[in-house]
Amino acid sequence: MKSEEFLGLTKKAAQDKAEAKNLIFRLIRIDNEPYFAYPPETDVCEQRLCVEIDNGKVSKAIFH
Repeated sequence: MKSEEFLGLTKKAAQDKAEAKNLIFRLIRIDNEPYFAYPPETDVCEQRLCVEIDNGKVSKAIFH
């Protein structure tokens, strides 16, 4: 699975898709409101999807 597959999805759709693939969904930011920080470089998990949302859609998604 590629992180690009989540771009343009709503938060709910991205969460549902991540859950269906047994991924950890980590919300980093919605518009200008921060939620969680990106994990440190020493804590990389290929099953953790970090997403940023702008205007109701996923604008950035990376496995980290």
